Amino acid sequence: MLFDAALRRDPEHESRTLDAVRRALGSVPFYAKQDLARAVADDAPLDDVLARLPLLTRERVRPTLPKMWFPEGRDAKAELASGAISVVDTGSADARVRVLFDAAWWRAQERRALAIHPRAQAALAGELGAFRDAVLWVPERGTGSCGAGDPGYEDRLEGARLHLNSRQDPTFWTEPVMTRMLDELSTHETTALLADPFYLDVLARHAAVLGRRLDVRGFIATTRARATRAHRDALARVYRGAVVDVLAAREVGALFVGGGDDLMHHAPFSTHVELLRAKVATPGAEDVALVVVTTLERDVQPLVRYVLGDLVQVARGEGAEPRRDGRFTTVPPIATAEGSVDDALVRPDGALVTPGAVDRAIGAAGPRAYQVVQVDAGAVEAEIVGGSPAHVEQALAPLLSGMRVTVRSSTAIGAEPTGKYRTTRRRAPLALSSVFDACEGV
Repeated sequence: MLFDAALRRDPEHESRTLDAVRRALGSVPFYAKQDLARAVADDAPLDDVLARLPLLTRERVRPTLPKMWFPEGRDAKAELASGAISVVDTGSADARVRVLFDAAWWRAQERRALAIHPRAQAALAGELGAFRDAVLWVPERGTGSCGAGDPGYEDRLEGARLHLNSRQDPTFWTEPVMTRMLDELSTHETTALLADPFYLDVLARHAAVLGRRLDVRGFIATTRARATRAHRDALARVYRGAVVDVLAAREVGALFVGGGDDLMHHAPFSTHVELLRAKVATPGAEDVALVVVTTLERDVQPLVRYVLGDLVQVARGEGAEPRRDGRFTTVPPIATAEGSVDDALVRPDGALVTPGAVDRAIGAAGPRAYQVVQVDAGAVEAEIVGGSPAHVEQALAPLLSGMRVTVRSSTAIGAEPTGKYRTTRRRAPLALSSVFDACEGV
């Protein structure tokens, strides 16, 4: 049976969100013990209801037990033992949180969200042949141990999905392994490649050295991290097809997906998103907002007003004002995903510099890879791979006004212990209430 990839506007989005909030607050022990259900009046509009509820941060989720997130009548022990629900770690090394993960739910909402892009919709509907995808990110299947051989093709298959890599840090991929990945994209008859752009960059550069292209017949989706300018340039040299940007997280699913119109649109049916605007200057970015998510389809561990921590630029309308309504829901589209607030830099004057703004400034100087670290209130240190330290320092100076910028060359930028890469880091904590609207006390 072909996938029904047709997407239409959800006219009941706000009422469905209210229903989901009522279910969560009334039946899930984590919320029930806080006696929050009375805040949801039957006749109150969605914005008013959400404004009465507290924001949910990773710090509040982190110490909770799994059974606190199962609705009344569900057997947490049995569902965890069966594997229907699993516990996974997500987030960067210094902001980790354990969440309950439903793989079947994830796959369904992922496919539906990808259909926002016309090329992905055609691929998912079978118009380009049987849909067969490959993934390239922190390995989840067929993982090889140090000293062991690279797991075979069959070991890395999951139905029609191929897990290309089995080693976490692409810095240590060998040339034969990367060539094998390129070959398997062809032998697998890959329709879609879903990839962390940091992992994809390594494979794309290897393909360029060999004079080869990525044999992906439908589209490539960049997800799990923000693609840098250098990533996009490297990919463009070896792939001429559709590239779809996806903002997603393990806790909440896919939130915004590129629609082929230079905007990322809110994916319908799975979540409601609040965009809490920055109340400080954001040099290098406009209409910056913090993403706060309420899930609609997660029966186990539904999240109400969850501070995801991602930053975005809200798309503008025909005039200078930000858009107020979206294509599929009432959530407006975004122009770009800007990276995590945990990785944003804070200037001495209080301005917030997003990872996206850093990339736009540094990209013109041409480094292949980089990491910019705010070491204290008035200083940043940058490591770059390729490019000129002097040119990078010159590019960053206007953006990081009032800060001392030190740049040095490096042979490689290492991954976090989690397998994630970070282009920027800030060592000092940040009170969200000082930077964003409606974040009092956070």
